[in-house]
Amino acid sequence: MDKPFNSDCKVFTLSHLAVISVTGADCGKFLQGQLTCDINELQDYQAGVAAFCNAKGRVISTLLVVKTGQEYQLILPVGLLDKVLKKLQIYILRALVRLTDQSQTWRLYGLEGLAPQDQDINLQIDSSKSSTDEILVIRHPAYFSHFLCIAKNPQFIEQLLQQHRYKIGSLEEWRFHELSSGFPWFEAGGSEQYIPQMLNIDQLGGISFNKGCYTGQEIIARTHYLGRAKRHLFLADCSDITEPPACGVHVLASDNLQNVGDILSAATFLQNTRLLVVLQEGASLKNLALDDPRRTVIKLADIS
Repeated sequence: MDKPFNSDCKVFTLSHLAVISVTGADCGKFLQGQLTCDINELQDYQAGVAAFCNAKGRVISTLLVVKTGQEYQLILPVGLLDKVLKKLQIYILRALVRLTDQSQTWRLYGLEGLAPQDQDINLQIDSSKSSTDEILVIRHPAYFSHFLCIAKNPQFIEQLLQQHRYKIGSLEEWRFHELSSGFPWFEAGGSEQYIPQMLNIDQLGGISFNKGCYTGQEIIARTHYLGRAKRHLFLADCSDITEPPACGVHVLASDNLQNVGDILSAATFLQNTRLLVVLQEGASLKNLALDDPRRTVIKLADIS
C-alpha cells in the first residue's frame, strides 16, 4: 500500500535561485574582502545572510552563504547570477579562487514541515544542518520554519521525496511566505539601488562592523556610526491586484501623490499580494498607493 501524503510536508522547486560555488585556497579570504558578513564566523553547513556591494556601498545582490568544508556556496536570484559572477571575477586578480556556476548541475528545493522523525533523510534538524554526499540541507536564516536543500543529484532528492510522499508546493507559495518573512531578495531592477541597511541586512545579521575592509565598507560603516539610512524596508499587503507589480514601481502618498518609495519585490498567492517596499524616512505610512493607473492602495503589515 502506498504511503499516504503527509499533509504537513511540502517540497518546492526553487527555480528562481541559483548557486555559485567558490573554491580554492584563498576562497575564504577572498569572500571576506567582498561580502558584508564575517566569513570567519560561519559554521560548516549553516547559511548566513550577506550582501555583495559595489564601491559606493550599494547592494548588487543579497546572498545566502553556506560554508561546506573548505568551500563556500552562494545562493542568489537567477536574474543576478551573471552580473554577480562578472563583478566577483574582477576582484580575484592573483588570488587562488575559482567561481563556478552550479545552477545547471545542482538543484535547489525548499522543504516545509520537515520533522526529526524523517529518519530516511537522516537530517539532524536539532543542529539546523545536514550534509550527505547527495544533498545539503540548511535551515533558512530568515524563514525559520523552512529549509533549503541543495541537491547535487536531482534524481536522488526527487526519489527520496517521492518515498516520503510529500505534497508538491508551488513556487508562488514559497516566494509569498519567504517575502513575508522579510528576506530581501530582488531582481535586476533593484540592483545597486540601496545600501544594506535600507534592506534590513544588518537586522538579519548580515553585516559585520568590526571585521575590516571589504568592497563598499566605508559607506556602510559611515551610515552605521555617523548617521542613519534615509530609507527603510517595510512589508505591505495589497488585495486589489492579481499579478505582482514589478520591482521599481513607485509608492505614493495618497494625499498628495508624492513619491515616497519603491517596490523591492512582490509575490502573489491565493489572490493575495505582498510587497517589500523601501520607503523614505519620515514618509507618512498610513495612506499609501502604487503609482499605477488605478492608484492601488497598499497597507503596511508586520513581518512574520
